[in-house]
Amino acid sequence: MIDKILTALNASGITAVLSSDADPSRSDTVPELVNLVDPVVSGSLWPLNLPSDAPNTNGVYSLAGLAHIDVDGYRMGRVDTYVLSLRSPTFDPLRTMTDTLIERVSDHTGINSWDITDAATDYEYDQRQYRAHFEVQATSLSMAAPQLPAAFVHPAQAMAEPNALSTFDVRQTVIEQVAVVLVDEQPGIEIQRRAIQAALLGLETEDAVAPLEYGGGQRVAVSGRHVYWREVYTYQRLIRS
Repeated sequence: MIDKILTALNASGITAVLSSDADPSRSDTVPELVNLVDPVVSGSLWPLNLPSDAPNTNGVYSLAGLAHIDVDGYRMGRVDTYVLSLRSPTFDPLRTMTDTLIERVSDHTGINSWDITDAATDYEYDQRQYRAHFEVQATSLSMAAPQLPAAFVHPAQAMAEPNALSTFDVRQTVIEQVAVVLVDEQPGIEIQRRAIQAALLGLETEDAVAPLEYGGGQRVAVSGRHVYWREVYTYQRLIRS
């Protein structure tokens, strides 16, 4: 049934993979960070430390933390936290850079979600520079070729009814639950939930004695623009001795 669910979801325009194939190590958000910030400082952006010949107006970034979005034990997303510092010898250019950065992050579109989660300003007396510091978070999908909307699919639970035979033989109906974890931006969640229902309701396989039914759903995580919604579908199959 899992393979048939994946086929149906992909045919409906949802990028669906096995949850066991989720691999957060595939994601690299550094190039996208550079693309966002480099124009703000006119190309004077460096990782970790400034070179000795860096211009007075510049930017420095470093990776400060890494976390995972875990659903049912599967790491389906990754959140990279960067610390970014912008520097300028006068305040007005720093304010312009700050406004530009906020606007670029807010207007960003793409698979990864970017957010400024904290900010502060100060003055560095030794270097005589104004500084603006930002905590910037990037949320990415744990897929080889991520696309939105996406879905991660895995078996969630199996429940068996009592033996239906009074002899020493065994015949039981097993109710299988399959989790479909939908990932999309907030405006698209309801649309894609309906698309999943249209694709999966009534789905049958040779080993099933009852078609796929809807079992319920709930939001399980939100990170930036990404919403993770876990749907449960059930079907029945027969086992016997």
